[in-house]
Amino acid sequence: MSGCASVDYYAQSIQGQFEVIQKRQHINTLLSSGNPPTRLRTELETVLELRRFSINQLGLPNNNSYLSYADLERDYVIWNIFATEEFSLSPVKWCYLIVGCLDYRGYFSESDARQHTSKLKEQGHDVYLGGVSAYSTLGWFDDPVLNTMLRWDDVQLATVMFHELAHQQLYIKDDTEFNEAYAETVAIIGVTKWLEQSPDKNLLIDYEQSQTQEKQFIILVLKYKALLSELYRSGTNKVQMRKEKETLFRQMTNEYNTLSRHWEKDHYSQWFATGLNNAKLAAIVTYRQYTSSFLGIFNKLDKDLNRFYSLMKSLSLCKQMKRKEILITQQIKFEC
Repeated sequence: MSGCASVDYYAQSIQGQFEVIQKRQHINTLLSSGNPPTRLRTELETVLELRRFSINQLGLPNNNSYLSYADLERDYVIWNIFATEEFSLSPVKWCYLIVGCLDYRGYFSESDARQHTSKLKEQGHDVYLGGVSAYSTLGWFDDPVLNTMLRWDDVQLATVMFHELAHQQLYIKDDTEFNEAYAETVAIIGVTKWLEQSPDKNLLIDYEQSQTQEKQFIILVLKYKALLSELYRSGTNKVQMRKEKETLFRQMTNEYNTLSRHWEKDHYSQWFATGLNNAKLAAIVTYRQYTSSFLGIFNKLDKDLNRFYSLMKSLSLCKQMKRKEILITQQIKFEC
């Protein structure tokens, strides 16, 4: 059964990737054809601008990624599943060929993802299922920009592109938290640099404000991660632990409502509105736990991207526990 499940999973992955490749069209060809609607034309021109910026000013890979476009005719390219035990914040790990073990499992089919989510829930897991607008093939293919990436504004588009290109630049097998936080950090640095050169200074002000709010949100998530972890280690009986778990989630929601009361834009209300569980917190922690550490190291290096990239490549040679220790303490001089 396990073997059949693995074969089925890889089959849908191959089929999904083939669909993306099959639907690619070169952006320059599309633009010269005169066929794209005005909005799509503007968005694709922005993609090319961001691609040039990523190469010339961020030092990200100079390849054929994001020089083509694919319309998948759906809102998300894949759906990622995060799962934890009922009384744990450690994500279930799934292992794959080439990329190693990850803290999530992705499906090109939403129905397949929901089916697997239901099975995990039946087994007693906390589960979080979320749609994803982009992913990286780590340089194995020329990744196109997808219609799913054009659903939001230019800042979000830049964030996604820089994040995925960062994965192509540096990727460490079996360390999802490092990979995602590193890519997110490169995206933050890249978007900030890009907006600094924009004639509309309000865009940078809005972005910096959103980053401040995100930091507050992450601090809140990490606070309740610590409280829940303490609860799960307490040895309390399951019935009582279940009650206290729900109490902590209610407290977290109430604290967020107080925190965000005076925000002009509330980016996380929908995240709270759909309910909280361990897997939801684990997803945020996976992507964001070490972002502030990466940014701290970048600042210690006088915001020199080349030095930052070089240091990260050196850090990738360390064992995982040592790597986390260096990140947490924000060391710029270390031995593995």
